[in-house]
Amino acid sequence: MTPQSGILPPANGHALFTLFRRRLGRRADARLKALLASVSDRIQLLQAEDSRASVVLAFGPHVWPELYQSKPELLRDFPSISGAIHPAPASDVDVLLHLRGERYDLLHEFADQLSAEMAEWLDVIETVHGFRYRDMRDLTGFVDGTENPEGDERAEVALVSDGDWAGGSYIHLQRYVHRMEQWKKLPVRQQEAVMGRTKETNEELPDEDRPHTAHISRVIIEENGEELAMLRHSMPYGAPGGEKGLYFISYCKTPSVFEKMLTRMVAPTSDGRVDHLLNFTRAVTGAAFFAPSIEQLKQLQS
Repeated sequence: MTPQSGILPPANGHALFTLFRRRLGRRADARLKALLASVSDRIQLLQAEDSRASVVLAFGPHVWPELYQSKPELLRDFPSISGAIHPAPASDVDVLLHLRGERYDLLHEFADQLSAEMAEWLDVIETVHGFRYRDMRDLTGFVDGTENPEGDERAEVALVSDGDWAGGSYIHLQRYVHRMEQWKKLPVRQQEAVMGRTKETNEELPDEDRPHTAHISRVIIEENGEELAMLRHSMPYGAPGGEKGLYFISYCKTPSVFEKMLTRMVAPTSDGRVDHLLNFTRAVTGAAFFAPSIEQLKQLQS
């Protein structure tokens, strides 16, 4: 099975995240399914102008039964976790359109046209423009996505390998809003202690110098001698003088990796600690999806 074009390629200069919710009283019918099935082919027109453009279309657990007769075994709601500092909220979202490329104007045009065509069935509830900031850094000034797999390992980590839903991927997203004024007041040494790595050289702090509450200490998890992994395509977003933060999105062959990492971030686990980065940022959205393979996506039109 062939994965959708936006899952495995390396980072781009721009991303567009558009979230949809089913309109009240409307169900997915043959016309909507045909529109959804056409997305993987339509991206080829965009690629004629931006060869690195790609797309992922994914569906949440509540709309899934209207589209397919069976569902991926592990597709489930975004985890409900009560946080010690901030909770991890879950959003009422049914469809995700994740576009990536080097020309934002083309991504905007693609999403705008598709949104208009699907407006009879789906309401747009959020559209966020993500952008590359310097050398792959978050707006906090630290390099983001340092634990991402490379090479063939990207597919091994991100894609379901067998069964009816092979080539697909479980997706989780959260939009984080940063408290930039408070963050900038912290001396660099304290910022590094919160993150667990150096700011300039992007090196992990030695174990003896890295607090158990550091971000890295919470999200790096080893089981049976191996580190849990997922593929992140997160991007900074925001407006000068306005709200800004990180649009987190992960792809994985199982939802359990994200769920375990999120739990260690927000809820006091066996060690009684949480991620102190949450003193400076908080999630305002949260949603879970599955992105079927191109072959499974095209089956919607049959």
